[in-house]
Amino acid sequence: MAPGGVIRGRLVADGGVEDDRSAESVVAGPGAAADARRCGCAGKTPLDRVVLPARERVASALEGTSVRLGPDSDAAVLDSGVAPAEVERAVEGVALGDERPAVPFDGDADGRQVVTLACAFVGDDFADPDRLGDALATAYAGLDGPEVTIGKGHAVQIPDIDGGFLWLEHLRATEPTGSTDETHSTDAGARGVAANLDAVHAFPDLPPPEQARIAALNACNDVYASGATADRIIRPVVAAPADARPSPGRVTDWFRAGLPADATVLSGSVLTHEGESWVLGASVVAGGRTSRDEPSLPTDCDVLVTRPLGGLAAFALGTLSGDSGLRALGRDRLGRDALPVAAALAACRPDPKEPFDPARHVARVTDVSGEGIAGVGRLAARDGRSLRLDRLPLHDAVASTTADRWAIPDATVETNGPFAVIATPSALARVTERLRDVAGANPVRIGTLDRADEPILDATGADLSRFVEAAARWPRAGDAR
Repeated sequence: MAPGGVIRGRLVADGGVEDDRSAESVVAGPGAAADARRCGCAGKTPLDRVVLPARERVASALEGTSVRLGPDSDAAVLDSGVAPAEVERAVEGVALGDERPAVPFDGDADGRQVVTLACAFVGDDFADPDRLGDALATAYAGLDGPEVTIGKGHAVQIPDIDGGFLWLEHLRATEPTGSTDETHSTDAGARGVAANLDAVHAFPDLPPPEQARIAALNACNDVYASGATADRIIRPVVAAPADARPSPGRVTDWFRAGLPADATVLSGSVLTHEGESWVLGASVVAGGRTSRDEPSLPTDCDVLVTRPLGGLAAFALGTLSGDSGLRALGRDRLGRDALPVAAALAACRPDPKEPFDPARHVARVTDVSGEGIAGVGRLAARDGRSLRLDRLPLHDAVASTTADRWAIPDATVETNGPFAVIATPSALARVTERLRDVAGANPVRIGTLDRADEPILDATGADLSRFVEAAARWPRAGDAR
């Protein structure tokens, strides 16, 4: 095996057979060698240059198989009529380019929907859309048999390894779908299930339970954005250096210690490699007011974020500069559970049998994470619209620090960040009222939706490239076509 390569045969899932904490060889925790410039979602594989082109290549390669890619959305939405506890889950891991996963559930789906979550942990040699796309297509083709939807795909780079590995979790209802029993959830408005998988780079000098909390809550945000806020069931996933490998039991302990008591934590999965970087993540299944069908965007839409941006930037900048106050600000933002905010937003969605009312209901919700503010523009562009950005609401301390000394390429990139909400002005007024007394919420209108070819139009009149490097390429609102 080449230096820095992936160690094969070292993936342990569902507690595996290596659950003896006394036998583990942990020599350093996740934060020991973490890089402040690459922590959290700042270390993701680039979406625009790598992931999205690779996704197109995968979709084309899977034609003629029973496997398809689901929509490019925050979370996968399963069939309605089931509760999170009624979802069967099976885990597998394979080396990219060398192995194919087994057909899920031994090929016996019994007509039930199979949704697969996938996370690729890759070295820089896979930061190429053709190579990544071909490797993923080869792996996904191994699932051919039952009808399988890749409900959420995710990629994170580990810079000090060669090659890559793919972690998969297959989901299906444990009973025939379409049940009319609506009493199985603790949330009276819950009618469906959403699932997500996410992973982030470790944070410098934070204890393992806090690292686990941030990683899991970041994964929760995507299911929250889809309207699922009840009965969270979380499976930890950790990629660790081989010489610092924790047992699955230890990893599970970290997540149980870091997360709220009402979240169910399953046995964790541990993958090892010959590099030095730690990556922590989680798959999440939750119930709520979910729907696969998005309403058409109303003509008149504004956009708000549920609090100013800059939580991850504050932590990174504070760590790099030695500013303990700025680091503490970021640490507080990274570790907050957005559930109360998400529950308030979920109440502004229609019930499953209720028609969408643009005057009352939110049209889109997404979490601001690895793409930063650009992710909101990409969401608008899916519907042929542009985000006309009237203001960039950075936390004051982050804005002043970044303006004085440029140190990170995008101060709006978040981990466990705020939500962006798209709705008509009257619906956003309702959202703002509901968030008025919610801890951690400070809603700020950032702009409106326009019709143009570019995802973001800059109407701020300011030099945003001090905070977001890519802003230098955003057209001014008056110059757009």
